[in-house]
Amino acid sequence: MSIATTPDPSAAADNGVLTGLKLIDTDTHFSEPYDLWTSRAPAKYKDRVPKVQKAPNGELMWFLDEHPIFQAGGVSFVDKDENKIPYFQQDITGRGNLWEEIHEASYDAKARVKFMDNLGVHAQIVYPNIMGFQMGELLALEDKDLAYAIVRTYNDAMGEWAAQGIGRLYPMAILPFWDIDLAIKESVRAKDELNLHGITMSGEPHAAGLPDLGRPAWDPFYEAITDLGFPINIHVGSVPVAGAGAGHMQTAHMQTAWPSLPDRAHKPVNSVQIELANSRFVSNLVVSDIPRRWPDVKWVSVESGIGWIPYVLERVDYENLEDFVNEPTPNVPSAFENFRKSLYGCFWFEKAGPTLLLDYLGPDNIMWETDFPHPTCLHPEAVRRSAEALSQVGPENLRKIMQDNAARLYNIPL
Repeated sequence: MSIATTPDPSAAADNGVLTGLKLIDTDTHFSEPYDLWTSRAPAKYKDRVPKVQKAPNGELMWFLDEHPIFQAGGVSFVDKDENKIPYFQQDITGRGNLWEEIHEASYDAKARVKFMDNLGVHAQIVYPNIMGFQMGELLALEDKDLAYAIVRTYNDAMGEWAAQGIGRLYPMAILPFWDIDLAIKESVRAKDELNLHGITMSGEPHAAGLPDLGRPAWDPFYEAITDLGFPINIHVGSVPVAGAGAGHMQTAHMQTAWPSLPDRAHKPVNSVQIELANSRFVSNLVVSDIPRRWPDVKWVSVESGIGWIPYVLERVDYENLEDFVNEPTPNVPSAFENFRKSLYGCFWFEKAGPTLLLDYLGPDNIMWETDFPHPTCLHPEAVRRSAEALSQVGPENLRKIMQDNAARLYNIPL
C-alpha cells in the first residue's frame, strides 16, 4: 500500500468536529495542461490529439482532430491568490479563464498537495475535465486507434501525477468504453502499471448507441472490475453524445434557466438540471439486477449531491413494488436495498442531506467532496464550512462519511 511521502497535517489540523480525521475529498478535478497530449504523442498523432489553439473568433479552445471541443483555461475558478472567481462573470462555453490566472493546484501535483495540507485534507479523488465531459468526441472519431491513444496518454499522465503525490492524490482512469474488451484491458493496466484506484465512465453509454449497462455485454467488464476491486464512478456531464462540439449541445439542452433571470441566477438553476441528470443512472441501477448479479461492483454518483436520492428511491419503490389486484408483486429487492448494497452518493454544499437524511440513506453510503477547482467548489475554507454544517452529526457517522467510507472504497491507507 502507498504511504504519503510528505507530512500530512490533516489529522492534526483544528477542523472543529472534524479534528483528528484524515479527511478524504471524493471529487476534485485535474486541469489538463495544454501540452498534456502533444508532449507525449507519437509523431503521427501530434497534430490530431487534443491541443489548445485559437478558434476563428480568437478564443482559445481545445481542438481534437481540427474540431473545437472545449474551452481552454482549465475550468478552474480559484485564482493564484486563492480567490474564488465568480462564475457569472465568466463564459465557461467561450473564453473561460486564462491559464495564467488559475491556481497552480489545479494542474500541478506538488502544489495540490500543499493546498491540501493548508486545507487539512488527507487525500483527494481526482477526475478529468475535458476527458470527463467530452468523451463523446472520442466516440465520434473514426480512427479508434487515435481515440485509444488519447485515453492511454491521459491515464499515463495520471499515473505520473499520482506518483508525485503518492498516498495523497488518487486520479480515476478513463476508459475506451466503446470497446468493452479494450475497456477491460485499460482497467487492468490502470491498476497493474499505473497504480490507479478506480475508473470513471458514463452511466448512459446507450445514449451513443452502445449497450445499456444492464445488458449481458457488460458482464465481462463487471467481472474484471470485481477482480480489480475498482469502484465505477459516474460523474455528472458524462453522457457520451457523439459529434464535434457535442458536449456543448449536451449541456445546453439541460440549461433551463429563464432568460429573464439575472446572470447570477442562471448558473445555479442550470446546475440543478445538470446534477439531477444523474438520477437517470441511479433510478435505472437500483431497479436492475446488477446489484444482485454483481454484488461486489460498487458505483458512485459524483458531483450530484444526495438530497434528491431518497425521493428517487421512494418513487421507484412506490410504483415498482405497488400491489395490484390479481397481479403478483415483483420478488425483487427494494431500491433502498440495492442502493445500500451497491451505490454511494457524494455531497459538498448541502446541509439538509448529510444531517437530516443520513440515517435514512445509510451513513455507510455517503461521502464528502469539495469539487475543487470547479465553479461550484466548496471554497474558501472548505473544511471549516463543512465542519460547521455537520456540527450536529455524531462522531461515528462523521468518521464514516468524511474518512472511512472513501478509504475502504478506494483502498486508501490511513
